[in-house]
Amino acid sequence: MEIRPYQAGDEKHILDLFKISFGKPISEQYWKWRFADHPENKMMIMLMWEGSILAGHYAVSPVRMIVDHTEALTALSMTTMTHPDYAGRGIFTELAETLYEDQKKTNDLVAVWGYPNNNSHYGFIKNVKWKNLEQIPTFTLDANLVEVKETDINCGSSFESKHIETHDSSSYRVRVKRSQAYLNWRYTQNPTNDYVLFDVDIEGETHYAVAKKFKSFQVPDKYEIDLLEWEVYRDAKLQQQFLSAIKTYFGSNDLLCFNMWIPLNDARHITLEKIGFRNTAPITYSGIRLLNSKFDMMQQSEHWHYNLGYSDIY
Repeated sequence: MEIRPYQAGDEKHILDLFKISFGKPISEQYWKWRFADHPENKMMIMLMWEGSILAGHYAVSPVRMIVDHTEALTALSMTTMTHPDYAGRGIFTELAETLYEDQKKTNDLVAVWGYPNNNSHYGFIKNVKWKNLEQIPTFTLDANLVEVKETDINCGSSFESKHIETHDSSSYRVRVKRSQAYLNWRYTQNPTNDYVLFDVDIEGETHYAVAKKFKSFQVPDKYEIDLLEWEVYRDAKLQQQFLSAIKTYFGSNDLLCFNMWIPLNDARHITLEKIGFRNTAPITYSGIRLLNSKFDMMQQSEHWHYNLGYSDIY
């Protein structure tokens, strides 16, 4: 069998393999947005072929990060797929090692990280030498605890430079570089999800949140709100105003809860607890494969900023 990087036109075979592997289709529009239209303009996909049959696929998505004030190119681990007829042959391990080595040489990739699910976690740790970072609980607030009232919070249509200049996650030693181009690509240009930007300017600082409403998997006929970005500073009153504005925008009658990820050592965590947020399921694995020893501190979870928006699932 032959291993080679993605070439133009391979996406047809990739989309076919996705349907075979997962029993459902992925749209060409979504694939194009995630890979071909990414602002980094780097394809990080490795494929294994047997003749004209695509036997295996592994893709990562470039993510520029700030690591101890140094800009570095990393990648978010994405889709792993093996054709059912080729299962049990170690294809994923071989593809991963080939992809990591290739991207380390060609793009100076320093790490691959992500959120393995329960089915893939064992393989990443055992076979691809990933290191666990932590288990991330879902931080959830009962929607009934949010009072609906008038606020000065605005709804924005796109990200501007002001959203980049001030944000609370800048205190973290390991964080995604959320440039204007990145944020607009991630949220306003996303072809499958409808995200809403909420913001307010206070004394020259911009506070913002990104929210998405979706049908609850827990309670029929109810909806939940994911808070993918939460750059709202450490003030319970302001946080409550944001929650009220979001609840008002999406409608309050059918809302079950608000969900977010936020590190336990984040100063905003304690004010959100005061409002009523609590740790709940699902709990998500986070892990990393380091490719450059100069960035060893990335393997220490206490340095990481994270939110739901860093994951490709939400």
